[in-house]
Amino acid sequence: MTETITLMDGEVLDLSLFPLPEGIEDDVFNVDLMAKAMGVSTVTLGKWIDQGMPVQKQGGNGQSYELKFSQCFAWRKWKENQDRSAKRSMERRAEQKAMLFLGDDSAAPASTLSAKEIREWSEAELLRNKLAEQKGQLVRVAPVQDLLDGLMVTLCNGLANAPDYLEQEFSLSPPQVVKAQVYFDNLLAEINKQISDGNFRAASVVPLQKVEEAG
Repeated sequence: MTETITLMDGEVLDLSLFPLPEGIEDDVFNVDLMAKAMGVSTVTLGKWIDQGMPVQKQGGNGQSYELKFSQCFAWRKWKENQDRSAKRSMERRAEQKAMLFLGDDSAAPASTLSAKEIREWSEAELLRNKLAEQKGQLVRVAPVQDLLDGLMVTLCNGLANAPDYLEQEFSLSPPQVVKAQVYFDNLLAEINKQISDGNFRAASVVPLQKVEEAG
């Protein structure tokens, strides 16, 4: 059966969500006994009352407070859940900001990862990259860059010398050599344009230490 109480801030607390453990009977205590029952000091209990812990009967003028254990138990469990949710929310916000130091925040689901999971994901990604490199599925930038530089030098030299080669091998006339030279020059210009338009540049490598610091 659902039983609800309205707290001081207007929040409705469903007591059925936080029932007493089986075998624990409900009781109504004064402040001293309720503090003892909940394992805290009367000062802490007083702070909880100020924070909205339900009171069945207000005290004062020689009258003792009356607090129902089932209500105080449910409030404490509810408050702990609220505090944990608030903490997780702050952690997620911090984690989203920590992803700024990973460079490309689209590489991992930042909004769903904890700081510990960010570290684990980064370590797993590093291991995957090493394995892919060993299998030949992934290569480092420097060797590829050296290879492409060598290929471009060979290509440029070949295109530059092509008109002379064609003239000697096929006895081209001077006008034909000029046409061949223009053709190869235009081809080189187009290659250079495509490379320039590609906006290729070295990427910034973010050390994993920054991920560790985010934790």
